[in-house]
Amino acid sequence: MGRARAWRRLRLRATAMASAVACAAAMLAMPVAVPTALADGECQAGVKNYVMTRPWTSDLFELETLHERATGAGVTVAVVDSGVDDDNPHLKGALLEGASYVDLDKSHGMEDTYNHGTIIAGIIAARKVEGSAVEGLAPGVRIIPIRVFEALREEQGHTVGAPSMETVAEGVHLAVERGAKVINVSMSDTRDIPQMREAIEFAESHGALIVASAGNKLTASNTKDGTRYPAAYPQVLGVTAVDTSLAPTDDSVHGPQVDVAAPGMSVASTIPSGLDCVFSSDAASASYATAYASAQAALIAERYPDETPAQWRQRIKATANRVDPDRRTDEVGWGVIDPLSSLEVELGDGLRGPDLEGNASEQVAQTTQSKPVLLDPLVDGNAGMKLLASLMVIGTAVLCAVSWLLPHRRKRS
Repeated sequence: MGRARAWRRLRLRATAMASAVACAAAMLAMPVAVPTALADGECQAGVKNYVMTRPWTSDLFELETLHERATGAGVTVAVVDSGVDDDNPHLKGALLEGASYVDLDKSHGMEDTYNHGTIIAGIIAARKVEGSAVEGLAPGVRIIPIRVFEALREEQGHTVGAPSMETVAEGVHLAVERGAKVINVSMSDTRDIPQMREAIEFAESHGALIVASAGNKLTASNTKDGTRYPAAYPQVLGVTAVDTSLAPTDDSVHGPQVDVAAPGMSVASTIPSGLDCVFSSDAASASYATAYASAQAALIAERYPDETPAQWRQRIKATANRVDPDRRTDEVGWGVIDPLSSLEVELGDGLRGPDLEGNASEQVAQTTQSKPVLLDPLVDGNAGMKLLASLMVIGTAVLCAVSWLLPHRRKRS
């Protein structure tokens, strides 16, 4: 049976069972205690939290099957951000010496007082740690931390402390010179500056792919939808965020710079001087979505090292899950990323969706699979526990009903 058919049958069974459980639970009205994941308010640097519930994204991306095909081994990813904490156990052995553009900082990028860069690095490269369910999408990669800012803060209603795009452009240059094949830039700007254009061209010519945020309204001074850079450059993969139902949200900036979408809500990752936690449980962050796409690019770079950044981009966009295979939108671009399919697709003239230059192609896709596989949204990480508890309640109720009915039937007989 094809994977797509199996997914459909699984969805039908889950829907039928969920409906039955919902009806019975409503009739019984009995409270059920279930464990919950850590909330944002509990995510503190220096606190060794353990995420013990399997993250919903691990099921979404079929992590074990994916890692049988690629882990990102041998690929270097640069994280141009707030630095990456080198004390986190998940990142032991993952970090290479980086650089810092923060004044008086001698950490070589391995200090993070804002958490942001460490979260990004964990989504990409977190290694398994005993007692924790957190694992990166590409746990075999090596990370170069390029620290371009220290922290964001609010002053008189405005967000300050962000790096200039000129500094980010310098960080991109350095990342390419250090051998990075994928460069994560979870930042955006409304300005199209020559320094960034030159850095993008430099990266492309040296076989490096830049993956950038399409914009995040929660930390932006301009919260209107519209073009953002560097995501808008044709050589850059622009990424927006979707929620746990894989739907676009108003938390992200939408526009022509959006190439694909990825999870940005209830994301499990690493935290400085601690272990791990679940972030953005109330809003979707394009920064985190960008990290998932960067990890996907690293998996592709391992599997297809002789391909160009343009071919890696085409793999990611063409295999993204969307309703219309021949059309992109400003909300989700070409759709929600599908790392497993991007490793299996065969590039060629028959590929449906965007061509090598990013333009729409109306030809039929040729993949190693007989049918496309659509990702299923997984909203509740505790659904299994809830289902089990509900079924136990229902079973008890049925036994009670049978016990009551049997004596009455005997009397009537």
